[in-house]
Amino acid sequence: MTYDTIVVGAGIFGLSTAYELARRGHSVLAIDRFGSGHPATSSTGASRSIRIAYDDPFYVALALEAIDSWRRLEAETRHPILHLTGQVDLGPASRLATLAEAVRAIGAPIRELDAADLRRHFPELAVSPDDFGLFHPQAGTVLAEAGLRALLQASQKAGVTSVAPERVIRIEPGETVTVDTQRRRFQGKNVVVAAGPWAKALLDDLGLDLPLAPAIAQVTFLDAPLLVDRPGIAEWRPDDQCGVYGHPVPGIGYKIAFDAGAPGWQPDVEEWAPDPDEERRLLGWLAQRMPSVPAKVSRTQRHPWTMTPDVDFVVDRRGPLTVACGCGGHAFKFGPALGRLVADIVEGAEAPSVTRLDRPALRGAAPSPSAPIIR
Repeated sequence: MTYDTIVVGAGIFGLSTAYELARRGHSVLAIDRFGSGHPATSSTGASRSIRIAYDDPFYVALALEAIDSWRRLEAETRHPILHLTGQVDLGPASRLATLAEAVRAIGAPIRELDAADLRRHFPELAVSPDDFGLFHPQAGTVLAEAGLRALLQASQKAGVTSVAPERVIRIEPGETVTVDTQRRRFQGKNVVVAAGPWAKALLDDLGLDLPLAPAIAQVTFLDAPLLVDRPGIAEWRPDDQCGVYGHPVPGIGYKIAFDAGAPGWQPDVEEWAPDPDEERRLLGWLAQRMPSVPAKVSRTQRHPWTMTPDVDFVVDRRGPLTVACGCGGHAFKFGPALGRLVADIVEGAEAPSVTRLDRPALRGAAPSPSAPIIR
């Protein structure tokens, strides 16, 4: 059988794409070396933040689309996926002004908070009288495990054929694209490479040398049930320094993490032990920013993500090949909206300038794996 589209990688990028293409009538094969949500992949874990406060209207609009799409998926599969409690943003005045401007450019609500407002929204926050921030209500948490289960259920219902665990070892473009795994050969009219940190090796073999930098991210879940209805938080730092973000997680409490990963990713490692020093530094931030919250850790885990030099995604097409990678540490929240974007490009739409393969940022060197998420 020759599929209309073969999707290599069934994380959030690939699975959302497979589902959307199948909804449009494509015959779709999705192949993953581990299986959706495996601990070795970028789409693992209980939760991800979701927010619309970005410094680029493109991402604001994409996040709003994602919220609507997650809601439709909730209704279709009856899986609760979103827990929206809003988000508080703290940081330099110039950063907050840029965020507010981009959100308002799309017509979405966001407002400035003084110190008293910050305490009302998030009583556990330690703030000084001259502190200020932002709050937008369309933010909070994507229950990631539930979201992936819903996408798997919906994609199966739509007719996607899934193969996992099975590793793709070669892609050969041609009039018909050949995809070889360790076990067998498949053929398709189009192929989407959505293989997360493994994408670079596959793309290198196809002559696409992209400056991608896989990194290992660490997140810590606090046993703090009193925080499950609090807003998410993003504390931006000046000069692109590493900041901190967090969000509530029903059934657990609150998740916190630095917005930067670390080097050390290896393609055949399936699990990484937590870094106790990073956890201590993160709990030090907690003691300063939320001193009344006990530093009671439920669990700390690590997983990969893939940085690009500008922290923007790579979503573009070359002939029968569509690239969908470079999560930049902030892809999961967009979920089904990314599937729509990639599916449009598979069907011939022009890629947005911010995701194109020929943009200037992709002509230079790969970033440091520990570069912060600046989006």
